[in-house]
Amino acid sequence: MSNHTVIAAGQFTVTLTHPLWNSGTPTTIGGFKLEGQMVQDQQLMDNSKVIALANGNTITITNNNKSGSLTFNVTATNGDDDMVKIAKFLKRVGDSVGGTIRITQEINGATSGDTYTACTVKSCPNRIIQGNDAADYAVVWNYGEYTPDSEASEDSES
Repeated sequence: MSNHTVIAAGQFTVTLTHPLWNSGTPTTIGGFKLEGQMVQDQQLMDNSKVIALANGNTITITNNNKSGSLTFNVTATNGDDDMVKIAKFLKRVGDSVGGTIRITQEINGATSGDTYTACTVKSCPNRIIQGNDAADYAVVWNYGEYTPDSEASEDSES
């Protein structure tokens, strides 16, 4: 029997909670175009490294580093949900606190997500002007750690 996965396009949420934005009230981010890549998570460093020795043996080193960066491809909406506006604000004030970003997605009728902590703006273009389309801004955030829902539920059970 075949195995099918059903994902409704756009059925995801990105929520930012940051003490320097919106008085720390969670903000659901908008401005994602339906077509194209919306979010990409990239870990900071590999979790495994193999060192080849001259005699043909190897040493494998592993770590449990969970830091990395999130890239959001968004358009400027000029509302309170505008990630470009939020990122420019946090760059201007000099964030020394960090925030939390939570991403959830519905797949096959079930919602799962990841929580990213110690989030700070890495980069955001100041201005992009585009012709007959809304400009795509690649807003990049660094995060100190991520926790998938599966780990959070395991931690609460122990």
